[in-house]
Amino acid sequence: MKKISCIGILCIGTALFGQVGINTPNPKAILHIDGSKNNEATGNISLANQADDVVINSNGFIGIGTNNPTTSIEVKTKGTPTAPISGITIKDGSEFKDYVLTSDADGKGQWKPITLGLTRGVNGPGVNIPFVASSTFVYTGSYIDLGPGKWLVSVTQIVAPIGTNLTANDWMWIRSTFSDEAGIAIGDTGIRSNDVNTTPRYVSTQIQGPTSMSAGNSRYTMTNGNIYIENSSGTTKRYKYIVGNAVVAGTATAATSINAYGGSWSENLIYAIPTN
Repeated sequence: MKKISCIGILCIGTALFGQVGINTPNPKAILHIDGSKNNEATGNISLANQADDVVINSNGFIGIGTNNPTTSIEVKTKGTPTAPISGITIKDGSEFKDYVLTSDADGKGQWKPITLGLTRGVNGPGVNIPFVASSTFVYTGSYIDLGPGKWLVSVTQIVAPIGTNLTANDWMWIRSTFSDEAGIAIGDTGIRSNDVNTTPRYVSTQIQGPTSMSAGNSRYTMTNGNIYIENSSGTTKRYKYIVGNAVVAGTATAATSINAYGGSWSENLIYAIPTN
């Protein structure tokens, strides 16, 4: 009869207060387990004494090392910024040194090696850029498709002059960037995308004489640099590589030009890495 009475009292107490304490007379949640049985008998429980507690609160949140979880599962250890202590161990067979926990589209996690998640662009046919000053940009046919987020886009392009010879005083400075305008064709004027909203916004280069164009002896150079793009649209966007805004000096004319800039030269490459 004593055992039955005790069970009855426990059930009545649980029904009245809606909280169950194991190893603690002072439960702070629907279920509160005090591993070391060191909780204060009344009042607030110190952070030090919560370190060995496990709770489930009225929201269904689970707290390990904390009596006040604010997410579905919250783990708190005695670690500090200068002396961290791990709070989780997940062993599913894929764990390995320096791997990170990654998610698939359904939120299923697995340990995987760190990767840059590089996205590669597509080289188009390119456009000829005459030695003529210009304030506009034209679409080269090259592009890169980027999903939502922040990206650092790397651009490498060959600069190959053709036409009449360049003298020592002949030079041209050109800029390149990306447009997200719909419907522009190769050679059409393009406007820099508003997603290219912080530096670096342009990749630039200079072609400088003297150089002879005969027998393939023209002096080549390269465009190398990075452009920062932030796609906040929530969907994948196509960023079209545009070039222009030329500054020229010397006596060279439209009879000299940069051949197929932004085209499918073997050296050309556009790629992006996420910086979120």
